[in-house]
Amino acid sequence: MDLPFLKRAEWVTDKFILLMLGLFPLFVGFRGYNAITESKFWFFAAATGAWTASVTVLLVWGRLAGEPYRVEVRSAHLAVGLFLAVSGVSACLSEYGTAALAGSNRNDGFLTSVLYGLIFFGVSMLGRPRRRYAWALGASTLICCGVAALQLFGLDPFGFYPDGTNYYDKYVAYNGAFLGTLGNVGMLAAYLCIPAGLLPVYAALSEHRRDRLLFIPGAAAIVMLGLIDVDAGLVALAGGALIAVPTVIQKDRNARIAAAASAAVTTGGLAALWSWPGKSGLLYEMSQVLHGHLADEFGSHRGEIWKQGWELFLEKPWLGGGPGTTSLRFDIIWHNEELGRTVAVTNAHNAYLGYLINVGLLGLLPYLAAIGCTAVTWIKRRKRGAMYPALGAAFVCYLIQDFFGLSLPLTAPMLWVAWGLLETREEES
Repeated sequence: MDLPFLKRAEWVTDKFILLMLGLFPLFVGFRGYNAITESKFWFFAAATGAWTASVTVLLVWGRLAGEPYRVEVRSAHLAVGLFLAVSGVSACLSEYGTAALAGSNRNDGFLTSVLYGLIFFGVSMLGRPRRRYAWALGASTLICCGVAALQLFGLDPFGFYPDGTNYYDKYVAYNGAFLGTLGNVGMLAAYLCIPAGLLPVYAALSEHRRDRLLFIPGAAAIVMLGLIDVDAGLVALAGGALIAVPTVIQKDRNARIAAAASAAVTTGGLAALWSWPGKSGLLYEMSQVLHGHLADEFGSHRGEIWKQGWELFLEKPWLGGGPGTTSLRFDIIWHNEELGRTVAVTNAHNAYLGYLINVGLLGLLPYLAAIGCTAVTWIKRRKRGAMYPALGAAFVCYLIQDFFGLSLPLTAPMLWVAWGLLETREEES
């Protein structure tokens, strides 16, 4: 039976996904890096709001016209719904009032979580994995990496940096390190985890020979992750490969061999880390963590941040302090003598710890349950086309990165788009 209003809603959803994977990563705004966080947030919020309003009108209109379509509710939908419900209760009970709705510092409050939820529910119910999404992501990746490459040569052709500065003035002329079209290099690494996971897998599994070209932007993402040397991105790339490669291999025998090899590499790697002889660097810090020693300076002072974050969780363990209120609760302040200013910690630098602080254990558990449900779906669908396994690889890479990342609207909307696509129906070429 033809369902014209449903088809129109699916068409609008298709264009929204293309917008979020193709244009959103490239949008910097009109004031360069000085306002990139605000610019990307309002782009994401406006696009999500307009799309939601459009499909709602179409679906209601279709229902009134008698279209007999039915929504398929999956276990991940229930878990995400519970996560949003707990977040709403946490926001209502928060002592920080409206700050828990909008977010106290970086637009990461409850209303932003609602937008994420709308993306997840809408994309999973009205979208489906399509070949064109890989190409849209590949195009945005090449452009972003191209911009970053020019900036690594000391150029600023688009005027993104503060006047008279470039990438190598980081932490001196301006507070931070900005690169590409995502701003902070940590956010660039978070974004690159998506194409670095998705594009090589899709190019390898696709039946279309032309899709082999997507190895190029996939390789560009991986090379750029190496050049910017952000530990979170490198760990995510390695960990994602160990998990994703055995999962996406289509032949069961080869998949079992790859899984055994991955387990052996993981075990050997952990043993090597345990006995690492070095006295500094990422590997030394990881070795010390395995031995139960988390120094304050580890991971660009993540040790200090995580320790205080855990203390904040213990103060309000069940519902947290309210979504987006970490900046109001942390009291870590560093003084930058070169810049002559103080820098306050406003984020847990770990998405999962951030949820514990903001929405408590009752909020984190359904979020983790939703991840688990989708992981099961990914494994079950690993032989279905090329996009399902590729999306799962990107999903895993990003979630590993999130253990060290900021989880902000600069990149998180793309995670929720990929998450929604993993919970859709059949794949379409």
